[in-house]
Amino acid sequence: MSRVAAPHRDVAGQGSALSRTGRRPVPQVLCGLGLLCWSLAFADLVEQGPKDSAPSGLLAGVARSDITPPIGIIHLNWGSQTHVEAMGADPVGMYATALILSDGKQRFALVDIDIISVQGLEDVPRRAAALTGIPEDHIRLGATHTHAGAQFSPNRGPVGADLTRHRAVFDNYRATLADKAIGAIVEANHKLQPVHLYAGRGIGTININRRVRAEAGRPAAVGRNPDGFVDRDLNVIRIDGAQGKPFAVLVNFQCHGTVLAYENQYLSPDWIGPMRQVVERNLPGAMCLYFQGAAGNQGPMEGFTGDLSVPRRLGSILGHQAAAVALQIETVRREPKFEGFVESTAFQAKQHWRVQGPRDSTLRFARRTIEVPRRRYTPDDFAEMERRVADAKSRLDGSHTSQARLRRLQDLLMQWRRPFDPTPLPVDVQILRIGEVAIVAMPGEPFAEIGAAIRKASPFAFTLFCGYSSGRTGDYLPIESEYKYGGYEVERTPYGLGAADKVISETISLFSQLR
Repeated sequence: MSRVAAPHRDVAGQGSALSRTGRRPVPQVLCGLGLLCWSLAFADLVEQGPKDSAPSGLLAGVARSDITPPIGIIHLNWGSQTHVEAMGADPVGMYATALILSDGKQRFALVDIDIISVQGLEDVPRRAAALTGIPEDHIRLGATHTHAGAQFSPNRGPVGADLTRHRAVFDNYRATLADKAIGAIVEANHKLQPVHLYAGRGIGTININRRVRAEAGRPAAVGRNPDGFVDRDLNVIRIDGAQGKPFAVLVNFQCHGTVLAYENQYLSPDWIGPMRQVVERNLPGAMCLYFQGAAGNQGPMEGFTGDLSVPRRLGSILGHQAAAVALQIETVRREPKFEGFVESTAFQAKQHWRVQGPRDSTLRFARRTIEVPRRRYTPDDFAEMERRVADAKSRLDGSHTSQARLRRLQDLLMQWRRPFDPTPLPVDVQILRIGEVAIVAMPGEPFAEIGAAIRKASPFAFTLFCGYSSGRTGDYLPIESEYKYGGYEVERTPYGLGAADKVISETISLFSQLR
């Protein structure tokens, strides 16, 4: 049996003023008008943002694992260093941070790891795919490329050192690192929530071309070349939660993690860790990921030191530059809307920012294996390297420096003398489109000109170019005009002339599959 609600009663048990007379008393009317005016005024005090937008249809989850290696682990990142074990750990810490993006139908994982290279982590995408259901080729690992992490490199460090006892500890660490990266992916996958995403562009100032030319009897070297090509494009993606709170920030720049060098005995993310800290302080609640760009010939403005204050300073500089870009990004479509005038000390136009709707969040993915020519050495190349090896032998004086020089040249000559394989080298390239933002990724260390050319030709409003990513093959990928100058990157590259041009052209053609 239905029931009829009893009429509202006042404190004395009588019907309300409205039920007795049909009109509210004057005080209540004035109070109601006051509340209405207050709410209208408050609407102008709080600008509209993502919380006032319809959903974008994009979901995201983010999670982080601490992967700081144990003190005392092998630390062989430089041929010129004289120590073997790490003597301490940078308090900034080293991390693996995973971001999952989804449109409800497909999911993608982007993982930022504080290591020099993702080689050796090939099982991570396969194992993470089994645990999450994310397709293996939708899981992209990226190394921040710090040169101050744990590293087992028998061709670096003290010549003739017995490294046998360090192998087990290093292998255990790599296995733990893989587990933690997978754990971050699984956790982020469980945290999917509605988000809004867009990008911005700025300028970073901490990098410089690192290929010093041979001149006046001096050989080519790695250092600072102010006359060389430098790419200072700083691309940033900001992700906000549905209520407008910062959720994640992706920073893409191109600069080697080589501020800390042979004198450094600390395990460290180099300048990348302080950069992330600054971004996260300026956008509270967000996790910052760093995607290393085309840094093959881009180094830090100041580097090759053992002083931890230097990467902190350079990282802070880029962190503030990235945070400034992130703070200006509008993750939803907003514009000032004319809503009349207000009489004040000045005659003012009401032009408050109003949300027009969400950004395009279309998720599309394309990948391609590009086959490029291998490096082939001539008899003249062999003769010149044999001459350099002989010269290094004649200059042996028992010092660590002279021994390291000879070892480096002998290793190169051995590499060059391997039988030539005429089959092309595979280079795996992938592009993830998120609305008007594209993320291009490839393995190895491409020169900055490659990333700049691909970004320039992109049909999307913002394009991030990432090297140091999972996939085949690796190592330095110079542009053709640099081969004649020789130097470290050119001497060790497995790629032949024309490889860079082919990567550029075929990656650009891949954009057409994403429209």
